[in-house]
Amino acid sequence: MFAASVLAEEAPHLKVVVFEKAHQPLAKVRVSGGGRCNLTHQCASITDFVKNYPRGAFELIGAFHRFGPAETITWFENHGVPLTMLEDGCYFPRSNSSEDVIRAMLRCRMDVRTDSEVYAIHKAATGFCVQLAHGERFSCNKLLITTGGGAFVRGLEHTIEPCVPSLFTFNTSDRAFTSLAGNVIDHVRVSALGCKAEGTLLITHSGVSGPAVLRASSFGARAFAEKRYTFEMKINWNAEMNEEQVFHVLEQFKKSSPKKKTGTWSPVGLPSRLWLLIVKRSGVDQTCEWGSCSSRMLRQITAQATGFPLMITGRNRHREEFVTCGGIRLKEVDFKTMQSRLIPGLYFAGEVLDIDGLTGGFNLQAAWTTGYLAAQSISARNRETNAQKRVNET
Repeated sequence: MFAASVLAEEAPHLKVVVFEKAHQPLAKVRVSGGGRCNLTHQCASITDFVKNYPRGAFELIGAFHRFGPAETITWFENHGVPLTMLEDGCYFPRSNSSEDVIRAMLRCRMDVRTDSEVYAIHKAATGFCVQLAHGERFSCNKLLITTGGGAFVRGLEHTIEPCVPSLFTFNTSDRAFTSLAGNVIDHVRVSALGCKAEGTLLITHSGVSGPAVLRASSFGARAFAEKRYTFEMKINWNAEMNEEQVFHVLEQFKKSSPKKKTGTWSPVGLPSRLWLLIVKRSGVDQTCEWGSCSSRMLRQITAQATGFPLMITGRNRHREEFVTCGGIRLKEVDFKTMQSRLIPGLYFAGEVLDIDGLTGGFNLQAAWTTGYLAAQSISARNRETNAQKRVNET
C-alpha cells in the first residue's frame, strides 16, 4: 500500500491497482503497536539500526541510506501525520491512532480491490497475467509482490527460504519457576542453541517474555523451530557479571555478613523469591548461614545465578502481533531497485522477503523502505520506456 501510494503520487499517469485478499486494506497496520502504530525507530546511525534485523541487515544498509527512518518521518509528516518520539526511541503518530497512518496512504489515488485473492501469476510476452481466485484475470507490465504464502509466489522461479515464526515468547512447564510470574529483571543474558541475547526479562504465568527473550527468538528463529521449541535455555541473571565475578561477590558477602541466611539475602540484588529458587536449585540449604558456606557451595550457587537452566517446552505469540522469518531469497533481488534478478519487471518488497526485525518499528521500517524503492524504480523505468518510445516514433 505504501509503494502504491508513492507510485500513484509520483506517476499519476500510471494505472496503479492493488489486489488485497482481505475485506479491508491495512488491517495489520491498524492493530500495530496496540492500535497506535509504531512507524519507525530513532536512528543514531544506519550501522547501528540494521543490528535490529536478524535477517536482511546487510542488504538493508544501502536501502536505508536511500530511504531510511529520517525519510519515513518526513514522508508521513508531509502527508498529515505529525509524529512523536518516546523515550525508548519509538515513533508514533502524535494522535496515538493508526488510522492517521492509514488515511495518509489511502489519500493517494489508486485502485484498491479488496476481497481479491491472487491465485496464480504467469509471465506473459509483455509482462504478467494475474489470476484471482474467483477467476478474473488482469495483465500488467510491472508487478510488485509484497506478501507471500500463496502458491503464486512458488511458481515464479525464485527460491523461498523456509518460513518459521519469529519474535515470540517461550513457554515452560517448570511450575516452580512460573510461580514467580510478575518478576522483572532488568539486565539478563539468555542463551540457547548457540544464540545469545541481553536485555530485560519478564517471568510470566506460562514462561518468559521481555526484550531479551524476543531478541533471542528472532535471532534463533530457525534453530528453535528445528528443535520444535523444546530445548534448554541458560539464564545469567546479571549480564554485567561473569561467573568469576559473581563468585567473588558471594565470597565478599560471606565475610561481611556471615550470619545472614543464604535463602533470604541476595548479594547480587535479585528479587527475594527468585533468589530463593536459585539457592534451592543449587542444592544448598536455604537456612544455611553465609559464613558456613564452603567454597563448593558458593560455586553451586554461582552456577545457578549465572547459568540457570530452564527447560523450554513451547512458544507463545507476542500479544496479537506476529512476524515470520523466511521468504524470497535476498540474493535474488536487487536492493537498489527491489527488482528481481531473475525476472525483469517483477519486484519484491515487505514481508515476502526473507527480512524480519525486532519489535520497535523495525519491521514496518523495512516495509516503508523496500516499498518506496520499488515504487521509485517502477516510476523511473516507466519514464525511460516512454522516452524510448518517443525516440523510436521520431
